[in-house]
Amino acid sequence: MAASRNAQLAQPYFERPATEEWQRRRLELLRPEQEQRLARRRWEAVPYVLLVALILVFAFAYMCLDAQIGLAGRQINDLDAQTAQMQTQSLRTEVEIGNLSSLSRIESYAKLHLNMVYPDIQAVQYLDQRVSQQLAVELSGVKAAAPVPAAEPAPQYHPLLAAWAELIDYYFSGTALATNQ
Repeated sequence: MAASRNAQLAQPYFERPATEEWQRRRLELLRPEQEQRLARRRWEAVPYVLLVALILVFAFAYMCLDAQIGLAGRQINDLDAQTAQMQTQSLRTEVEIGNLSSLSRIESYAKLHLNMVYPDIQAVQYLDQRVSQQLAVELSGVKAAAPVPAAEPAPQYHPLLAAWAELIDYYFSGTALATNQ
């Protein structure tokens, strides 16, 4: 009888009938120590199952993050290409502006379309300040005012000393403090 019971336990799993009677027989066949060992084995497998599940979750999270990093990299590359294209377009525009604003082009446009010519250098007369004021008074019909004395040139200070004096003046007038706030 014991041999037949062992033979029943040794049968492959898929050949065993999955009925309540079979479950009852199995429990009758197993001794209490074997039942405890079987229960311990089940509980010993739980950490491994949890570890495998955790590894799978981390692998999935890593794949998702790697995909997001790839998308961000692609967006960065697209923006870099767009920036390079805009810089090229900006350089082309600056070259075109330079060509359109060249002095030779402006001069030829003035001569052809505006009928402008260079003045005769010998016909140009330069006036000093006193003569130009008298001329302005005569043209405006206002009585001549007293001649304006020539302004005295401002004394020249060393640039470093002038900068220090200006800084001290700003500090004591409160201007320097207002700009820092």
